[in-house]
Amino acid sequence: MADFRFFDSRQKYLLFVTTTNEKTIIAEKIDPIIKTLIPKKPALKIFDAGLGDGTLLMNVLRNCHRKFPTIPFLVAGKEVSMEDVRLTIEKLADRFIEHPNMVFVLTNLHYNESTSLKSNNKRKQKNFFFKNVPLKGNSSSEFNYQLSKLDPILKKAWQVERNPKNGNTTYKQPSALIIYRQDHEMTLHHIMPKKNNEKILFDLIVASQPYRSRITEKQKYNYVIKPMIESLNTNGKLIVTHAFGNDPATELVKKLWPKDNPFPNLGNEIIKYIKDNIDQSYLKQLKFHKPKIFKYNLRALPNEIEDGISTSLIFSAWNNINYVTQINDNKIKEAEKNNKCFEILSNILKKNDGLYFNNEMLLIEKK
Repeated sequence: MADFRFFDSRQKYLLFVTTTNEKTIIAEKIDPIIKTLIPKKPALKIFDAGLGDGTLLMNVLRNCHRKFPTIPFLVAGKEVSMEDVRLTIEKLADRFIEHPNMVFVLTNLHYNESTSLKSNNKRKQKNFFFKNVPLKGNSSSEFNYQLSKLDPILKKAWQVERNPKNGNTTYKQPSALIIYRQDHEMTLHHIMPKKNNEKILFDLIVASQPYRSRITEKQKYNYVIKPMIESLNTNGKLIVTHAFGNDPATELVKKLWPKDNPFPNLGNEIIKYIKDNIDQSYLKQLKFHKPKIFKYNLRALPNEIEDGISTSLIFSAWNNINYVTQINDNKIKEAEKNNKCFEILSNILKKNDGLYFNNEMLLIEKK
């Protein structure tokens, strides 16, 4: 199969994260939960089930450091996109200055493999790329320089291909990078993952927008939530956030595509499916909190709305609505053939004094 680059609406995603405050708001919502964590020796263990550009995880780590400034951290994140891994790595230098006793793990494995750092594909597992990256020095400048030199490794280890069974993007070679400060290696050695390690159980797992909104609750559970629940430590907490709808974005979708339903199943339906299908003895170990709805905004300058809706605002709003509601590209192209879609969008922006989106947060605890 010929090589190809993995995008998965990447341009839409990058515009979305730079023009909305979603990651900041999610971190604020997670902060009270961090304060309830009960770390156990030898470390506080944190897992990000889909790094994206790393912004959310960096904010979570800042909040964790404020609460647990001296406790060792074992932080892991999965991401199949080489570009997103690079963006995450670019943000790491300052984290190692603020919290030097930290091990940071990056992997491209699937959800059901990522917490054990072991591929279920026996052929690929034989070629597992496992590399320790000790950072020398004691300044963010030195760390940043060394981290920037990981690009050749990423280009080799983070290649992707299509799964011949379902067409989904998957890794060519299972890979893991273990990054830490060399001057703390002696104290961190016992928490550093080793090749063919046992499964790691985490105190906090964050899964932000980890699945496509239109798949069934069964798929959301089997692909993402089930393996994450099984990776929770005792008293561990799994936080899942996804788009909720019932906002101006959904209003536009209903006007342009009345029969479309971007969010066919939400928190309560997912929780009901879990309770009906999970092993009952395991269910007794779990606590499900009531799903919470929260709002985040499209960033806009005041004069972009007061002096008439600007072209840049229309562009970013249109992109972000299509990204969040996961509208098919063919539908978008058809709608853009005339200006009706932009007239409707402009009226929605004026009516709401901008644009906001609703997310839903699920919190599942292991007792």
